[in-house]
Amino acid sequence: MNATLENDKKPATEDYFLLATRNWDDKLADFLPVDDPSTAIQTFGEYSDAETAYFSMDYKGCPKAGGKDVKIELIHMRFGTPHIVRNQILFP
Repeated sequence: MNATLENDKKPATEDYFLLATRNWDDKLADFLPVDDPSTAIQTFGEYSDAETAYFSMDYKGCPKAGGKDVKIELIHMRFGTPHIVRNQILFP
């Protein structure tokens, strides 16, 4: 499930922030990749908006967690290259 946060301004294609909610996969023994269809993605044009959303995330807000750990990543996309800014793991 991909969800995009609608902002008044469209983020510049070369400089924006992603908030990815990645679910744990028992078979992989790792979190699913960011481009997996089950990963929820929010897009932000401003760092302050992305950081506010990052710090407001809690386990209850992750409906597809299914009782497993969830990894939240704040990613800065700059000219197509991802840079992890912050990440945290939420536990049930």
